[in-house]
Amino acid sequence: MVTADDRGQAFTLEGFVASIVLLSAVLFALQATVITPTSGGQVSESTRGQLSTEASDLMDALADDPETNFANAVRRWDATGQVFDGAVDDSSGYGSEGPPPELFDGAFEETFTERGYTYNLVLHYRGGNVSDLNDGGGTLALVYRGPPAPDAVSVSQTVTLFDNTTLDQEVNNDGRQLWEYDTDPSDGDDGYFPIPDAAPRSPLYNVVEVRLTVW
Repeated sequence: MVTADDRGQAFTLEGFVASIVLLSAVLFALQATVITPTSGGQVSESTRGQLSTEASDLMDALADDPETNFANAVRRWDATGQVFDGAVDDSSGYGSEGPPPELFDGAFEETFTERGYTYNLVLHYRGGNVSDLNDGGGTLALVYRGPPAPDAVSVSQTVTLFDNTTLDQEVNNDGRQLWEYDTDPSDGDDGYFPIPDAAPRSPLYNVVEVRLTVW
């Protein structure tokens, strides 16, 4: 005999499986490398191609390194100061100064800034429903240095956050898990983390696209 409890458990399991399937689709969509079209012809196609390859290789290398991966960068959010640790503000992130060496070991400055290129490094996260590709979500700047040129190139990596992820405790944070933070910046008592729980019925918290744009 099938009881109400049995049916409830089955619905819960189906919901969890569905969220994993939808997450896989989101990850597949976000992993694609994007190259913005050129309109002014200011940079040759060969130069843009080389720049795109360098940007993609750098992002892959950082993502594979346990010391410099992008999950560590996301976790350096200061829930009390409501900004990334040591950043200028929440709109420009680390701005013209670039991220501190302990994040990416100066890789972006060495690869791009010192060669005369400008770059933005921006987080794009899902909003209230991680499975809805039309849900615009929001953005959070790690490094923002202004609108990119028409011939800029962009590449991206994704970071999956789970409910039990914790923020870096060396950055004025306690040991609470992400789902315990407040997404309302006016309520400082509970600590503030701007990325919301986009999958409240599963262990998944959110999927974040880390997009590098270089020009």
